[in-house]
Amino acid sequence: MTSSRPRRHPRRRTLLRAAPLALAMAALTPALASCTRASERLDAESNAVPEVDLSDIAEVPEIAALVPAAIRERGELVNGAALNYAPGEFVGSSGEAIGYDMDILAGIGKVLGLGTRTEAAVFAQIIPAVGSTYDVGISSFTVNEERLEAVSMVSYFQAGISYAVKAGNPFGIDPDDLCGKRVALQVGTYQEELSIERSQECRDEGAAAYDLLAYASNSDAATNVAGGKGDILMADSPVTAYAIARSRGTLEEIGEIEESALNGIVVAKDQPELAEALRAAVQHLIDSGHMERILAAWGNEAGLIPTAEVNPQP
Repeated sequence: MTSSRPRRHPRRRTLLRAAPLALAMAALTPALASCTRASERLDAESNAVPEVDLSDIAEVPEIAALVPAAIRERGELVNGAALNYAPGEFVGSSGEAIGYDMDILAGIGKVLGLGTRTEAAVFAQIIPAVGSTYDVGISSFTVNEERLEAVSMVSYFQAGISYAVKAGNPFGIDPDDLCGKRVALQVGTYQEELSIERSQECRDEGAAAYDLLAYASNSDAATNVAGGKGDILMADSPVTAYAIARSRGTLEEIGEIEESALNGIVVAKDQPELAEALRAAVQHLIDSGHMERILAAWGNEAGLIPTAEVNPQP
């Protein structure tokens, strides 16, 4: 009898972000104040929301000139986002959209000489509305073949599944050997689906199944791992990194990031000029160090990529 599971080959999935299934089915009004529990009002916690100074990001005329005339004349870039995925995009205490994606959007706007505005939307309804209701969709979208058939995407970030344990790993947890271990995660997420599959593998091998601890939020899952009620946190890498950054030293990352994939800004296929303007703006933020500074403020500098591309290979 063995307690370990075989090493799984990473597989790409349609949705990287761990949006609760119930939320994906729920209707949200466009108002930012229509916050759900998934946003967790994380900014109410001490040191939860960093202040990122974007004042030194200046317009780059040659990049701004790439923006389509209609948007340039309007002077504003309109974004659609599902505001339920901290730290990427969620709702602040005053009802505003906050998160590293919102700071990146603001930085892009500065490079392009445009104002920016984010409207709250149901995640699954953003892509169909890009090019009509929204100019872009910046909402932790994974770049994949299915999406690239429908829209253009500009890469700006990389993420996957990652793990955290109580600081010092007192239970000696190995993320490649979780049979019989207390795995804490958010209910209704891809991580729960994957853990159920892996738990069955343990049973098939004659080992103990995962002891799944499914919580209403990733914040609850992280808190219980830090407190010793769970052995390991399993979440999307941006969520795990943010939880560790906010844990005051009570959590640490363990193991490697699995199923790593690019995140992309969604642009309508009939807007190649806008896609190129966004690519150039993102590359400027990367080359100037502003992108790393924004991501580091949110504990996610590990997701920095060296090169922005239009329609990169998934």
